[in-house]
Amino acid sequence: MYTQQPQQSWNYKMKNKRLITDVGIDMDGVVYPFANAFKKYCSEMLGRTNFPEPTKWDFYEDWGITSQEFNEMLKKAPVSHRLFATEYPLENVRQGWDMLRESGFRLHVITARPSTAWAQTSEWLHDHDLVPDHLHFTHDKTVLSHVAKNESAMIDDHVDYYVQLEKSGVFAVLQTQPWNKHFHGAFRAESLVDFATIVNKVNNREIPWLQPSVNKYYLTQ
Repeated sequence: MYTQQPQQSWNYKMKNKRLITDVGIDMDGVVYPFANAFKKYCSEMLGRTNFPEPTKWDFYEDWGITSQEFNEMLKKAPVSHRLFATEYPLENVRQGWDMLRESGFRLHVITARPSTAWAQTSEWLHDHDLVPDHLHFTHDKTVLSHVAKNESAMIDDHVDYYVQLEKSGVFAVLQTQPWNKHFHGAFRAESLVDFATIVNKVNNREIPWLQPSVNKYYLTQ
């Protein structure tokens, strides 16, 4: 028969046998409302305001902007404008960030933003008191699996990154956005608070993580 251990003993055991120690957090679409900022930038640069709300990843195509033009705008905008530093954090980001901090996770912000946006990104995080332990600028977000102390989890809004993270052994969570609702079968979060709750539940063995390399964690009581 299972007997619940005293709270002090259980907390001590979980502190020393945590499965996930590091979490990765994407910027745009998870922490920062990039689409809103880019819409304002386009209104000024293109002289119009008729931009439909994004419903797909390549939303700029619906705005009459090609992929090449979009990438060029991303590189130039941080030089002439504060594209990556004009908006407030998305809803519940502050609360979710604090929850992750209080749980003792090492926080990694991992973003594929261009090099021209690196300074603005760092400044914006500092200004909003969202200072991570590590800030990575890369398209290969699976780097988290290599720098984590133990197992890791990450939240992203891009389906391709979600799949890559999952394949690399990271506990991946998809931030629900209109451009990824077509993708089924993913762990999803509506906010950073949801993500923090999910990761804590994994560590508390309330949500099983069906990965062979960590199954033994759930067999330990």
